[in-house]
Amino acid sequence: MKMFFTLAAACGMVLLQATVGFAQGRTVTRVFWQDDSTAAVRYGDLKRLSDGWSIEPESIPGFPALDVTEQSLVQMHSDAGVILLGVRDQAAGEFGSGWIAIDSGAEEESHGDHSHWRLNKSPSVLKSLIGTDQGNPAHVYKYGETFVLANDSKNGFTTTTTAQLRAAKTAEDAAKFYAGGNSHITLAVVDDQVAYATWIAREGEDSGRVDVVKLGTPNETSYAIHCPTGVLHGATANSGRVFFAPADGVCWVDADLECDDDPESVDVHYLSLGTDEDDQPLRTGAFANLDNRVLFTAGKGEHAKLCWIDASSQSPSVESMAIELSAGESLTTPFAIKTRGGKSWVMMFREHAEQPEDDMLLVVDVDANKDGDWSDSKIHSEVAVGRSQIEGHSGHHEAALLPTKRHLLVSNPGDGTITLISTVDFSVVATFSVGGTPARLEAIGE
Repeated sequence: MKMFFTLAAACGMVLLQATVGFAQGRTVTRVFWQDDSTAAVRYGDLKRLSDGWSIEPESIPGFPALDVTEQSLVQMHSDAGVILLGVRDQAAGEFGSGWIAIDSGAEEESHGDHSHWRLNKSPSVLKSLIGTDQGNPAHVYKYGETFVLANDSKNGFTTTTTAQLRAAKTAEDAAKFYAGGNSHITLAVVDDQVAYATWIAREGEDSGRVDVVKLGTPNETSYAIHCPTGVLHGATANSGRVFFAPADGVCWVDADLECDDDPESVDVHYLSLGTDEDDQPLRTGAFANLDNRVLFTAGKGEHAKLCWIDASSQSPSVESMAIELSAGESLTTPFAIKTRGGKSWVMMFREHAEQPEDDMLLVVDVDANKDGDWSDSKIHSEVAVGRSQIEGHSGHHEAALLPTKRHLLVSNPGDGTITLISTVDFSVVATFSVGGTPARLEAIGE
């Protein structure tokens, strides 16, 4: 009898501990977001509770104190547990610009054919480099293992990797600068070997110019090519090809990994996106990728559309589906996800700068009959989200897919919240008040 009571007590204690543990919450992932109101990155562990979900916002120790009247955070990306983001100022880099690398606290736990990222530590600043000689980056990208920052006022770009950021003794030793591109630079990197850096010039001999730079070589541009029109803003790489966004349409070239082509022999292919009611050519300003397809939006009002290009095609062409917009509405750059079952979705936000209460997340089923042909693409869901707070290039909604691929997080800058959305039925699961102006997001670990 005594043994029975001892065993029962032990079982009861285990059950009590499990119940208390579940009430305290199971960590699903760690969420990082930029707070535009303080020019800082905050984080919180997303937890599943017995009666819902929670995020408790926290600050990252050692995060550089920035002047919100002079400095702002720009794009950020993550790789292997490290987040890299840019810092830009209002004085062409003379006040203080550069980059910050954050150790997320996630550690890789190998399981043979796969691995998990366990959140065993608190986040910390891994390295940072902010000064008057860092070129005022506006764009940050990640291609393969390479992070690349556009140093606009230095007419070049900086590359680094997670391994370099962790191994280097100083921030200066962790990154390498290359000349290439000019003014407001956009970039594409192919196979961590060659970079394509754009010039923003509208007219003159540098209109439409793209510098082609071999990475790992001395600091010099290998050669330049030209698109037929200028004001280049947007570049990406996919399937061994590089795509650019000039004032008219989209241009593409075959990637030159050895960077030894004769520039006169490079075929710069042009794809039209059509024209508007004033017979002006349509353009785009940024790209996303999903497998072998390049994604982007183009046009305004009745000409708005989601577009895609099969980069692996022998003769790439533009395909599209119309997106209905009301007066004052606009589309963000699309982003693509694959859910746990492998289903592909393309999403974008439909925003209204003056009426942000009407903002929506549009979910497009790009292959409804699962035959690989996107011609049957259609809007699957329209999900009401919080408010944007658009000011220039900032204040837009951003999204991040959780590592489990079962949920999506959306930032709502205009009301200081982050929304959790199911990728099973695209219903809103929870909305968290985090304060400030949450913008760009990353979800890492577990």
